[in-house]
Amino acid sequence: MFYIGISAYYHESSIFLTDNKDTNCFVKEEFFSRIKGDKNFPHRSLKFLIKKFDLKNENIKSICFYEKPFKSWWEIFYYSIKNPFQNKDFLINHLKNFNKGSIFFYTDVNKLINISREKIVYSSHHLSHCLYGLSVIKNVSDYVYVTCDGVGEGETMSIYTIDDEYKIKKIWTNFYPNSIGLLYSAITDFLGFEINEGEFKVMSLGSFGKPVYEKELKEMFDVENFVINMDYFKFHKSPSKSFSKKLCEVFGEPYLDINEKENFNKYADIASSTQLILEHTMKNLIQKAINLSGRRKVILTGGVALNCKMVHNLSKQDIFEEMIIPPSPGDSGSAIGAANFAFLEKSKVKTIDFNSIFLGPKKSLINKKESKDNLFLKINLTIDFANEAATKLIEGEIIASYYGSTEVGPRSLGNTSILCNARNEEAVNNLNLNLKKRGRFQPLAPILLEENFNKYFSINKNVFKNLEWMGTLCDAKELLYKDYASIIHIDGTCRTQIVKDESSLIYKVLKNLSSKGSNILVNTSFNISKDPVVFDLYDVYVNMRRMNIKFVLMDDGLYQVKDI
Repeated sequence: MFYIGISAYYHESSIFLTDNKDTNCFVKEEFFSRIKGDKNFPHRSLKFLIKKFDLKNENIKSICFYEKPFKSWWEIFYYSIKNPFQNKDFLINHLKNFNKGSIFFYTDVNKLINISREKIVYSSHHLSHCLYGLSVIKNVSDYVYVTCDGVGEGETMSIYTIDDEYKIKKIWTNFYPNSIGLLYSAITDFLGFEINEGEFKVMSLGSFGKPVYEKELKEMFDVENFVINMDYFKFHKSPSKSFSKKLCEVFGEPYLDINEKENFNKYADIASSTQLILEHTMKNLIQKAINLSGRRKVILTGGVALNCKMVHNLSKQDIFEEMIIPPSPGDSGSAIGAANFAFLEKSKVKTIDFNSIFLGPKKSLINKKESKDNLFLKINLTIDFANEAATKLIEGEIIASYYGSTEVGPRSLGNTSILCNARNEEAVNNLNLNLKKRGRFQPLAPILLEENFNKYFSINKNVFKNLEWMGTLCDAKELLYKDYASIIHIDGTCRTQIVKDESSLIYKVLKNLSSKGSNILVNTSFNISKDPVVFDLYDVYVNMRRMNIKFVLMDDGLYQVKDI
């Protein structure tokens, strides 16, 4: 019997299917539509799962939506209707999109699978975030669960506890419009980046600046009481603009040209100041959670948790004993939390039995063998193709990887990646600037064996687990500056991934790489900027041809792309 969680209509639409035994499958709608961040109801994803697992009413225990649809719609409407003339543009848009939203969730599901209405259940938005955290821990009652995002069902921050019997208690919440997440997104918009996509660029940009606008931003957001000053913002008034003229009076003109030196320095200072305000806020929120719960171990979820610089800086302040951010803490990962909600509600045995960062479908489930034969030529002549891949990397090649199961979160973790030797500065710059077309202020991420980590990096133990999925930054040691300077960010940090699983293909590649004189690879997602990560072999082929990548590492060998 399958439990299914669905997140849709707002950000990255996704589905997670599990029997809480041997079968787990996580898919995003963007995998199929090829629209990055596709927020529509995931009908392509559901069709895929129906076909692969023969889904029908009889073998589905429960389908859970990750929030309560009418409550989500009503909370924003209720706030806006208090000043209907002032907020009329937003209200009109909100009403116009009523019939496109989650209120019609059951209807959308039923178009594809004839499911009994009693099998449809609804979690709440922040609870779905919270319950996703159960997938990466065992002793659930040791932790306090903190969620912080833009907004969900009118809530912007929440604190939960869960006991050994899986009884869940919400002990505090903060409400819209008082949202540090929406403030950060408004600054993202002001700096010319796309909301819900460009926040990580603001984080990277901030390392080049100084927090000279800290005082001004504290006028906009009370970091101790979590209250926003709406005079500076328009996200409650306008469907298209998130900041007001008053914010421009403080910071000057919004996005002009980030590459001009004068603009770059100013924008970097704004980003740095915003990052500092976020960190002050989150420090106070986490301290509040610890004080209220008496627990010093923290699970942090919600879109704000993706800010790995914030995680790194908080780890140094002796606030918590441990903090874990699951691999996909935003709305996409909430499909997993929703499935957990369905399981806990419907099952008599209260356990969540999976703990993996690779919950996507196996490549063999996605592709037909003839597709590989038509598009790629197998080049390795020995069974030790991991060694051949390492040799190519040492020689300066940039190679792709496409094997195993797909990663859950927004960061590729070896199975669906583009790799190059981190010692080769020319290859690193070529990958970053020419192939990925990233900004010069955005660093690339290193990946290495856990056994080599302490040679090159330092980190507080209280966030160490997050290194398995790039959930935090760490500090570069002197030896890294000597041999791998091109991967170090301007602030001396790296968003590092460690590899522990000796059976994994990336472990074998890294082990062979070490024997040839390099311990670190650059690992970035297998996609071109603004496109989703590759899903099937046709995506692999198209992306390799567009980026002029010759070689791809698959489950059974090293392949070269064909000319067809």
